[in-house]
Amino acid sequence: MQIAIVLVTLAVTFILMAMEITTPNAIILCALVFLMVIGILSPDDALEGFANDGLATIGLMYIIAYSIAKSNVITHFFDRVLGSGKSEKRSLLRLLTMVSLFSPFMNNTPIVSTLTPMVQKWCKEKHLSISKFLIPLSYITILSGLITVIGTSTNLVAQGLLSKYHLQQFGFFDFAVIGIPITVVGGLYLLTIGYRILPNYKNSNVDSVIQSPNDYLIEMSVDADFPFINKSVSKAGLRNLEHVFLVAINRDGQPIVPVNEDMTIKLHDKLYFTGSVKEINDLLQIPGLQPSTEKIDMVDVTNEHAHIVELSIPDNSALVNQTVKSSNFRDVYGGVIVAIHRDSAKLSGQIGQISLKAGDDLVAITTNEPEQLGSMKDLHVFNERLTKTNKKSYKDFLPVLLLVVAIVISTLGIADLFVALAAVCVILFLTKCITVQDVPRAVDMNVLFLVASSYGLGLAMSNVGADKFIAKQLTLVTGTTNPILYMFLLYFITNFLTALLSNAAALSLMFPVIVSAAKYMDLPVMMLAMVITIAATADFSTPIGYQTNLIVYGPGHYKFTDYFKVGIPLNMICMVICVFVTYYVYVVM
Repeated sequence: MQIAIVLVTLAVTFILMAMEITTPNAIILCALVFLMVIGILSPDDALEGFANDGLATIGLMYIIAYSIAKSNVITHFFDRVLGSGKSEKRSLLRLLTMVSLFSPFMNNTPIVSTLTPMVQKWCKEKHLSISKFLIPLSYITILSGLITVIGTSTNLVAQGLLSKYHLQQFGFFDFAVIGIPITVVGGLYLLTIGYRILPNYKNSNVDSVIQSPNDYLIEMSVDADFPFINKSVSKAGLRNLEHVFLVAINRDGQPIVPVNEDMTIKLHDKLYFTGSVKEINDLLQIPGLQPSTEKIDMVDVTNEHAHIVELSIPDNSALVNQTVKSSNFRDVYGGVIVAIHRDSAKLSGQIGQISLKAGDDLVAITTNEPEQLGSMKDLHVFNERLTKTNKKSYKDFLPVLLLVVAIVISTLGIADLFVALAAVCVILFLTKCITVQDVPRAVDMNVLFLVASSYGLGLAMSNVGADKFIAKQLTLVTGTTNPILYMFLLYFITNFLTALLSNAAALSLMFPVIVSAAKYMDLPVMMLAMVITIAATADFSTPIGYQTNLIVYGPGHYKFTDYFKVGIPLNMICMVICVFVTYYVYVVM
């Protein structure tokens, strides 16, 4: 009976997470509370995942990776790597090769978020297709991150789970036996078949707004018949129109952005609303507002203080599932949204009422300075040249040097990886390479909470024997005499769960199953742990399968189906290499 309750609870959790009713953390927390209420989990069980050295190691890696990204050493290096751009494929080869050398040694999310705006700007200057570069950039960081134990957060989650189950942990380069061939073969695929499948998008969403502003904005002039001259925007009824939103006012040639509700309307003001000609009916009903018949000049809407930027919403953003209005975007983020694109299509309707989703691409006009934009945790900023200092100091290279030292120390067994990384963070704080204020921006608390809470669900499976039940049921499909087929099935299930849920959740739920399966099938538990760890990381079939996929989703103008076309063959390549190589290394050798 208890096994059925746990399995039904997990099934409901999967469905709710796939439906995106609320955040994954909230759904898993509800599942944990339910299992505690009915007595399957004790409070200690539910909280045990939070006392996890793998979890703490992930947090430390976030801090170190942030300090490296903050130092600009990556952008300085890749400015030279991309080259002249005379050959698109040669530049792509150079990018993938260099990224595959960086990604095994630092968290891949900061690499992609740092390089994406730089690659985007470079492609624009060289008139190259941005869509040919961004998905390969994301995919190669995932592939090469599988070379070391710190290359992805999923590998570190596996370390923590091995520790919790009192099993031998992976060595620093244990993943390399699979990670290197996967990276090489996957890189070749991205440069050949994948390159041909990728779409050919060159313009950004900002370019679309600048080139065709009348598709996004409506210009209205205030004449003497307007009944609310010298009255506020709110009294004029311009704040809550059904289809359009007041973005800017141009007064005497000077744009005012953003427009607050207390701003007064003057005679001859030019008012700019979001929307296209199809959505102008609301405004035509207001006497004294005259539509412009000319092409809008974006110079009338932006200036040196109010500039147009492209923003993408990460999956850990507080904006997810909020409407633009409820998030108070104008006041909190110092800007106004001109357009929202989802799955490469512009969303219609009143922008203030649109519920935001992870991966949405926003075009906004903001008065924030570049440094303020760069520090926004809830948004990734693109198409904005952030201020970079050319002055070099020890802070540019110290984080990289310290990370290398920590890796060497942990690899030689002189100190535990967690201890080495903790020492690195202390030095970074003492040398002011990173500050206390940087920590909330550096550490993805949603990921850490998801990792910790997902462990509780795995423990619930172990407490009632659901892990053993699932392990035995899988043998009905493969039989007990075909370990390779069993490994393929474990890989596929984990990879499928990752596409629906998240890397950490999929791994935490499958881990107790493979511990039982190792005993039942008489297979090395480390082999099965490596199989599901790679399966939980190497999902390329959806933009939500991995954080870096979501980062490049909007800026690359990609559709959801682009990930299917390019990613599913790569999923299959990784699965075949992983299963056969791990079986050969752990069983045959």
